[in-house]
This record gives sequence, structure tokens and C-alpha cells, in this order.
Amino acid sequence: MGMPGWWSQRRYGMFVHASLATVPAWAPIGQYAEWYWSHLGDSLPGVLLHPQPMVEVLAHHRDRWEHLGGFDEFLPLLHFDRFDGEEWARLAVESGMGYTVMVSKHHDGLCWWDAPNTERTVTRGGPRRNVLAEYAAACERNDLVFGAYYSLLDWADPRYGTPEYTGEVLHEHVVDLVERYGASYVWGDGHWDGDPARWDSASLAAKLHSIDADVLVNDRWWLNGDHPGRPPVRTFEHQPPAGIVREPWELCRGVGSSFGHNRAERAEHHLGSFDIVALYTEVLAKGGNLLLNVGPALDGSIPELQAAPMRAAGEWIRRFADVLEPSTPWVSWGDDTTRLMHSGGDVIAIDLAGRGEFTAIDRRRFRVESIDVLGDPDGAIEAHPAAFAHDDNGLHVETARRVSPVQRRLDAGGHGGRRLDDVAVYRIRVAEVERPAELFAPTTPERTALGPLVEHAAAGDIVQLGDGVYHGPATVPPGVVVRGLGAGRTVLDGDGAAAISLQRNTRLEHVRVGGAAERVTWRPSVAVLVEGDYATVLGCEVDGHVDVRAHGATMRATQARGVISTGPARLTLSRCRFVGMRWDVGVAIVGGTDHDIDSCQFVDHLCAVRLADTTDAVVRGNDIWARWWGLRLERTIGTHAHRNQIHRTMRAVDVDGGDRVLVDGNAVFDGDSGCLVQSGAAECVVSGNYWERCRVGLLTWDAPEVRAEGNQAVDLHDPADTFVSGP
Repeated sequence: MGMPGWWSQRRYGMFVHASLATVPAWAPIGQYAEWYWSHLGDSLPGVLLHPQPMVEVLAHHRDRWEHLGGFDEFLPLLHFDRFDGEEWARLAVESGMGYTVMVSKHHDGLCWWDAPNTERTVTRGGPRRNVLAEYAAACERNDLVFGAYYSLLDWADPRYGTPEYTGEVLHEHVVDLVERYGASYVWGDGHWDGDPARWDSASLAAKLHSIDADVLVNDRWWLNGDHPGRPPVRTFEHQPPAGIVREPWELCRGVGSSFGHNRAERAEHHLGSFDIVALYTEVLAKGGNLLLNVGPALDGSIPELQAAPMRAAGEWIRRFADVLEPSTPWVSWGDDTTRLMHSGGDVIAIDLAGRGEFTAIDRRRFRVESIDVLGDPDGAIEAHPAAFAHDDNGLHVETARRVSPVQRRLDAGGHGGRRLDDVAVYRIRVAEVERPAELFAPTTPERTALGPLVEHAAAGDIVQLGDGVYHGPATVPPGVVVRGLGAGRTVLDGDGAAAISLQRNTRLEHVRVGGAAERVTWRPSVAVLVEGDYATVLGCEVDGHVDVRAHGATMRATQARGVISTGPARLTLSRCRFVGMRWDVGVAIVGGTDHDIDSCQFVDHLCAVRLADTTDAVVRGNDIWARWWGLRLERTIGTHAHRNQIHRTMRAVDVDGGDRVLVDGNAVFDGDSGCLVQSGAAECVVSGNYWERCRVGLLTWDAPEVRAEGNQAVDLHDPADTFVSGP
């Protein structure tokens, strides 16, 4: 059974996140405000990844809400007196959206409708109105497909964790949302605290299918292909997949960094109209749908910081909806500044930079027959022929707007030319280039077993690999060098396991290593094992993790997902690049002494570097773009964090306990805090650091022995927050 018709015609939806945490509406920048209850440190089930307690929230709660006795005392303050379901629905329509998903119950257990078998509803407290019913009715009036988010996890219901909760609460609630309120899409979350048996997912799917055979569910119900309904929608959170995905999928993220409303976020922490269009077109080009989230304020209105860029982007999205929404992926999705998709028999090409350059349209494979520019300044969709040239460097459209980078910055008021006026849309008619008939049938290159090539090598030998694929697993004997011709030419394939194990004094050079076990969520997938002391990995690309189990290992000029190590000493990482998936750790080291992480780059990890129980480690000169932690130092002794640049990361440096940590000469930009010292960290020195456009410079909590000197804070959200301490 395929997808219902609306799924491929309505590619853009509005997610709405409201909960009891909508009242405090606060989290450190980059965190999820809807987790406020957990951040207070109360004992709650199913808390993963999020710090608990979160000292930034404790400090905020102390200053603003200390008079309240507990989290549930926020309920009388949740008045929602400006809520208007019609306004929410109109915002979605004006933004160019065709469907919506509203949170019916988040992890805090508060139900936003007259849910059966519970008294924890907004009809009995807070707004004292059926918010979900009003919004669902407004969606029907405005031709929006209505869906409901439901958290399987529940922090408040005493029945949680029992069969009674599954049958009397979870199943009854979800059936009610479909049966009485016509939810066409049931969006599960909080699934990680159980399995299909605990949630009785197959039985629930059968119940929903009996009510509405077209109802959709996402992949967080732990359903496999054995249920009777539509295929589950694969969920990506915050960041789209790297390439085209052919199965039904959806990206969810907020206009801001949080899903629930976060009053700590400023305009620069929200997507602009250009960013929304860039994200929307990337998702479409890769074959997905975009579910963009708003978080209402406690009065029920949607803040203009979220609504304004959505409306502005909506003008562009609605203008090109007839071309873009029915699109399907082409052979390439594009690149950072272009999008390519198939629509109406032609290629639709979107030029975000206004340069008219499409390198992915290769003239060796495709012949361009004609190009039309779509759209006029007055908003009409009219096609005008465009001149073009097609050469070995790709396709060049000659009618593109030609503006110098300097003028572009001036036009945009200093925002680097990110303007919707620059975005051009083209319809390109292409034909495949005819190729001469093959004289010989193509053959698949043979794969060579790596094990027999290295097993008899002796110390001092160099095993030179050529072009092609070598499959493991293989163990490199002590003192042997395995050398390839470069990551683009020599590939080691692990066939679902670690491809290679390095013994004492071995070297692995200039190869690409892949084929590790399929990754499960954020957990490491090991491609290279280091099992002997003083092994080296040099100039490699590792599509997976390197697991270091021996002393004195070195990685230089290597790209990988990450490194894990528990116990060994003297691990050296130099000039490496680590790329994450936004929920993982780049380098995770537990124990050992004298580690050195120097001049590396970290991109898109939840935590770039995590050191726990280490002694005398040095972390210096690294360039870090992470989500929640740049450097997370847990119970370390003598760590020196020096001269790192950390960008857009919630906690740039987090000293969590430990002794004699020195944090000096680091530069932090656009994070929540420049440095956090907590949990009794002793004799910590924070000196000579530079913090720009952060909320807080230095935050200390239960760490009275911190010495701070010579730090510089520039353009903090509040200059008074250069140094905050507690409790």
C-alpha cells in the first residue's frame, strides 16, 4: 500500500508545539524549551541526552520562578487567552503549507483536548477550552490536512510503564484523535523508552487502519512492514539527509532552535525567509516533506519572530507551488547553492546564489535543449527563454543576475546576500546524450580480500594497495604499513563490520574505509579498530568510527565520523575532520592520560569532544561547530583547553567536576555560554577567553574555587551576564 494522495501534493506542513513548558518558555540557546521540567532535575522516566538538571535552567528558575512550588503550578498561568485556531490555520496557508501536525500531548502528559481516561487536560485546567478541537476545525475550513503529535512517553501519568497505560491511555488517546478529530497523520515521539511489545504498536496500527485506511504514522511507533496501513514516514530531525532518499520521509525542525517557544532566542537564532526557502527546496530535491515548527506563547499567539519569516517565505513558496510540490527527485539533488528536481517532464533548477551555475548537469551525460526562466518581478509565473552555455564545468545560464559579492552584501544590509530576490527558478529541458554501443559487456570490478595480502607481512614491510575495493576483515601484523593510492582510489570495505584491525606499530595510510555495521541512532559504528600500541592512521577517510583500544595511537589528516576510546593513554589526534549527525559525539575518551587533540575540525555533533576521567589532556586549536557541547570535560584532572574556536554551540566549554582545569585563549561566537563550570570543579582557571554574541560569558554553579581573569565579552545579550554564579 502506497502513500495517500495528499502526501505527494502537500509537501510543506506546520508543526505546532505547546506544552506546560510554554509558560516559562525558556531554555539555553540551542536547547529544547519543552524539556523544562526535565531540566529542573526532577526524577522523570525516559530522559536521554538532555542534561539533568541543567544549571542554566536552575539559574533562570531561581531568578524568575522560585516562588512556585513545582512544575504543575505553571498550569493556572497557561491562559491562552489570545489563541485563535483560525489565525494559526491562516498562518499555515499564508506560509504555503498544505498540512499541519499539532502536539496533542507532549512528554509532560498535558492533553490539549478532552482526552479520555485522564483529568490532565487543558479543558480542566489552564485555558479550559478544547484547543485541539478548535484548531482541527479551523484546519478543515482552510483546507489543511490535520495531524496530531502524541508522546508515548509520559512524565506525569502514574500508570506509565504498566500495561494499563498502554491500553487505557496511549491506545485510547490515539484512537480518539483519529476517530473523533479526524487526524490523518499520527506523529509519534518519546518512543525510545519502550519497544514494539511495550507499546503494542501492531495492535494500535490495526485499530487506526480499521477507522481510516489512509491514516499515516511516522517511524517512531516501532512499526515494521507487517502492519496493514500505509508505510511509516521516516523522520529526520533538524537536518536533512545527505542525499536523495526514495522512501517517504520528512524533516522536522523549528523556525528557531527549539520546538517549544524559547524567549531566550533572538532574531539571529531563527531561520530567515531565505533560509526557509533554501531548506524547503533542499528537502523537496531530496524527495521529502518539510514539517516546520512554531511554538506558541503562553497567550496562544505565535510570536512574530517565528511567523514573519514564514509569511515572507510563503510568498515565494506559493508563487512556485504548482511547479515544486508535485516534483520528484532528479538524478542529483544539487549542492549548497542549487537545487535540481524533476517536474512535468523537465528539470526544475533553483539557483539560490543568483550566479546561474549548475555544475551537477554534466554535458557528458545530458544535452540541454532549452532553458526558461520562471517568474516575473510582478509575481506572475511566466516562462521566458534564457541563453546558456554548457561546457565541461557544467551549465551556465547567461541571464542570471550578476552582482558582485560586495554589492550583494550592501544590498542585503550586511547579511551576505541571502535575499529571496536573488533566487532564480529555471525550467530546463534535457535529453540523455546518446552513447556509442559498448563493444564489451560492462563488468563489475572484482573485490580483493585484504586478509591474505597482509597476514604474512613482517615488521618493516609496506603492503601497497592499488585502485579498487579490498574487503575485510583483516588484521595488520605488528610493524606493517598498509598504504593506498588515496581515498578516492583505494577502498577498504568491512562488509558490515570493522574493515581492519591495527596491531602494534602499524600504519594505515591514504585509503577510504567503509562498510561498517549500519548505524543505530547516535551509537558509534566502528570501521577501524586500533588494538596495538603506537598504531597510526594517516590521510584516510573513514566512513564510521575509529575505536582506539591501545596506548599511543595517532590519527593525522584523517576524516571520520568520530573516535571512541576507553582506557588507553596518549591518544593523539591532529589535523583531522570529524562530521557528525547532530545527535552524536565526535571524540569520546574515557580515562587515560596525556591525550592531545590539536587543530581538528568538528561539524554537526551534539558534543564535539567529551573527556571523562582523563588526566593531563590538551585540547587546542580546534574549530568546532556543535549543538550542545563544544568541549565537555567530566571529572577530568589537569585538562588544558586552549585556543579553540567554537561557533553556535550551546555550551562552548563545560567543566563538569574535576580538578585543575585551565580554560584559556578560546574564542566563542553565537553560543549560549562561553564557559560553564559546575559540580564542584576545583581550582579551575578561566582566563584570556573571548566571548561574542553569547547569552552568558562565564556561568559557575556549585564551583566556588573558579579563578576568572582577563576574559573579554562582546555584545552579550545582557552585559550584566558576563559572569553569573549560583546557586
